[in-house]
Amino acid sequence: MRNDGGLPQVFVPGAEAAPYVADARSAWRVKLAFRVDFTNGGYVEGKDFLLDIPGTAVSVGRAAEMLVSSMNLLRAGPVTILEMEVVRRGEHDDL
Repeated sequence: MRNDGGLPQVFVPGAEAAPYVADARSAWRVKLAFRVDFTNGGYVEGKDFLLDIPGTAVSVGRAAEMLVSSMNLLRAGPVTILEMEVVRRGEHDDL
């Protein structure tokens, strides 16, 4: 379930965002291509980054929050979600 409509989108996760907790029992994952810019300079980019999700959908904003939390990026600024797709666990050699 690819979400290319409206991407890329930029989101700035707030400190109050719920932390990401991986769930190995989840049947679904979100696969992301992204760029995170840091408030003190520099950035990190990723492609085909997988995060567990509790169902078949996740908002772009929540995906950005989960990404920052999962990587413990303390100085994260704007997060640009370039691509986003919901996939079943195990469909991409991701066990």
